[in-house]
Amino acid sequence: MKKLYLIDVSSMFFRAFYAVRPLTSPSGLPVNAIYGFLSMITKLMKEEKPEYMVFCYDRKEPSFRKEMYQDYKAHRTEMPEDLGKQIPYIKQLADILGIPALEVPNYEADDIIGTLTKYGRRQGMEVVIVSGDKDFAQLIEDHVVIYDTMKDVRYDAKLAFEKWGVRPDQFIDFLSIIGDTSDNIPGVRGIGEKGAIKLLEQYQHIEEIYEKIDQVEPKGIREKLIASKENCLISKKLVTITTDIPVDHNMEVYKLRDWKKDELRAFLREMNFKTFEKNLLGADGEVTPAAAGANWYASTSTAAPAKSNAGKVKEAESSSTPLTAPLAEIAQYSNQEYPEQKMSTRELTEVLAENQSLWGFSDSRGFFVGTEKEVIAISDHENLGILTDTFKIRWNGFDLKEFWHKIGAKTPIASWDSMLGAYVLKAGDSTDFAKMYQKFMGEALPDMATPSQLYNAHLHFAKTIDKQLKEIHGDKVYHELELPLARVLLTMENYGIRIDTELLKKESEDLGLEIQELEKKVHAEAGETFNVGSPKQLGVILFEKLGLPTGKKTKTGYSTDTDVLESLDHPIAKLVLKWRELSKLKSTYVDALPALISPKDDRLHTSFNQAMTTTGRLSSTNPNLQNIPVRTERGQRVRKAFIAHPRMKLLSVDYSQIELRILAHISEDPNLCKAFAEDLDIHAATAAEIFGLSLKDVTSEHRRAAKAVNFGIAYGQGAFGLAENLGIPRGEAKDIIDRYFTRFKNVRDYIDNTIKLAHEQGYVETLFGRRRYIDELQSKNVMLKKFGERAAINAPIQGTASDLVKKAMIEVFEKVPVRMLLQVHDELIFEDTEDNLNKHIPELVRIMESVATLKVPLKVNYAVGNNWDEAH
Repeated sequence: MKKLYLIDVSSMFFRAFYAVRPLTSPSGLPVNAIYGFLSMITKLMKEEKPEYMVFCYDRKEPSFRKEMYQDYKAHRTEMPEDLGKQIPYIKQLADILGIPALEVPNYEADDIIGTLTKYGRRQGMEVVIVSGDKDFAQLIEDHVVIYDTMKDVRYDAKLAFEKWGVRPDQFIDFLSIIGDTSDNIPGVRGIGEKGAIKLLEQYQHIEEIYEKIDQVEPKGIREKLIASKENCLISKKLVTITTDIPVDHNMEVYKLRDWKKDELRAFLREMNFKTFEKNLLGADGEVTPAAAGANWYASTSTAAPAKSNAGKVKEAESSSTPLTAPLAEIAQYSNQEYPEQKMSTRELTEVLAENQSLWGFSDSRGFFVGTEKEVIAISDHENLGILTDTFKIRWNGFDLKEFWHKIGAKTPIASWDSMLGAYVLKAGDSTDFAKMYQKFMGEALPDMATPSQLYNAHLHFAKTIDKQLKEIHGDKVYHELELPLARVLLTMENYGIRIDTELLKKESEDLGLEIQELEKKVHAEAGETFNVGSPKQLGVILFEKLGLPTGKKTKTGYSTDTDVLESLDHPIAKLVLKWRELSKLKSTYVDALPALISPKDDRLHTSFNQAMTTTGRLSSTNPNLQNIPVRTERGQRVRKAFIAHPRMKLLSVDYSQIELRILAHISEDPNLCKAFAEDLDIHAATAAEIFGLSLKDVTSEHRRAAKAVNFGIAYGQGAFGLAENLGIPRGEAKDIIDRYFTRFKNVRDYIDNTIKLAHEQGYVETLFGRRRYIDELQSKNVMLKKFGERAAINAPIQGTASDLVKKAMIEVFEKVPVRMLLQVHDELIFEDTEDNLNKHIPELVRIMESVATLKVPLKVNYAVGNNWDEAH
């Protein structure tokens, strides 16, 4: 979907003026607003890479609203003199940068934006309104957002509701009630934002309020509405953005054009913006305007003629020297300008040798291959994957898996991936190159970076990451686990899995009916109807009408999160929790899964995120397979929808109690190790130790308590958490934990020693050497520090489990000829004929159980079935 960016120039210009300290050009012209505005625009261009954009201007003369209401904007103060002097230069800048601009007599910029928003949507475009003005919330709909660049927030319908408390379709009514002092819009005297929100929760729009004015309570609000009716209705006309003013309906008019290089250089020199000149233009003569039709921010081409560049490539062809040097040799050639040229994949094959090492990266301008001597823009990247597989190219880059998907590679080879290196250095979301570059290099990427500059940035970044990995001994985790796993995940994502859409359709209908019934029961308990999905309305019902003990308070009202609802002793709380569970299951999986099926092969292809979590575990998106309920009947029905290909079966292989086995290994606790060595039911064995019973005398309640302790220990759970989990008094929970640590003394020692070590060095490690830095330990906030200590206890256990699963996936992928489809926590899902699965199950089990040697045996369970639930 193409995007149309609509710039509210006045809003950005004013904010820039007050945000940037006073600056003057050599001639004495104030330039702080120009500087700030240009900063915003270049940042927007760099990060968003728009193709369609319009600067929308207000006119000097009053708009039609002044004729409608003489006092409109009557109290506006004069524009600061220093700001007024800079306005003509903004319009000049738009022309120089090739950005279309619009102003329409008798209308405001808001009306231009409103009209182009509706027109853009009719053309099937996504519309981004760049402004800090809340009035534009009335325009928000599917594929229309407000982007506040100074706060870096994008307001869609959900976020707008959270911010202002009303839906976008009610925003005009909201503004009509509260008015606007800056524009002198009267509104309803005496009613502010909270009062307006409350009215619009009960009545959908202004007209309905006045139709049912006799029903409005309290009396004081009713009287204010009656007294200000005329003002309220005129306010609605004033705040309504016009969406049908006369503008050009040829969308190509709003396409970005090439910049005027010479004029831009002259402009920047007049303003004395030396940094902008360097970042946007480089040295004299270095950059030429983009070819016709290309975006202005992509204005990069080689200084040397193409023929000269081609000669350099031919030279490499006749040499035995690789086009790209190994990572260790980056420093020899990474401080230079790389000539840039275009090639087709076929032309590239003429200069490549088998096992060649190349750098690959892409942006909105296309796909690039970096060699030792130049950067090559690939004109037909869709064929690059075939070349990759045929020539056994060894790829370097950032997020190779995503790059391979884009070029269609099936059997690529990973040589270096900076994203994975950065992730091993500091676990967390490492997927954004610009953010990672700034984090590790201490500087931002060059504004409007050319392909040559980007290539240089990739090379310098890789060198820095490689050096730091060696310094913390993280290179073993990187080279043995993360880097080889990228190809495994690529293959799994390409395979995908079949989905039974008919089963999900039936399940959606059943869930819909059950959700409706739950909603009726909630309304019956509340004594009135309300939106069960609205935390604000639910909070009012629970804590004001029903008078239940209030939980946590947020800025927007009462907290109604899961913890609060679970603590409430009232039937309505349990009903709402069930309603939420089923609603989420229906929207997230039952209704969403069929829409995600690929029309190419009728299979669902999830995306595995290798550099996202802080624990080292994989996550997945579209869909998120890690959160399908495991133990509920509804969750089982969802898993039934994951089915095998005709004439094939699914195989599930799942590690048994992997985290507790790792805890036994790390703590060397004799009682824990003994239970696993004898292959006992670990929870029953723990119960026997805690309660001083023989195994045969352990009841289900004993086992339940022990299970809660076993799982809670690895997460630093205390007496309060155990009491909440088991529904028992805190004193009893403390007694159970004390008895646990008496019988499993080494576990207590592990916890104490780990917390002490984490405070001393700021991190903990897995058995494989993966570090988890815990910044919360430095916090002065006691709650944050306690969270950090719990994370320190858990990280070596959960992180080691993750490492073991990854190592097993790599070995299975390399040694066992069955198709691995999914990874969910400690479980792997395979698909093949029943005969082939049965043939290879012993080898699969052997690999997974011997992937590491612990002081207790690793154990897996497995099953074969027609669907995931049968195989689970």
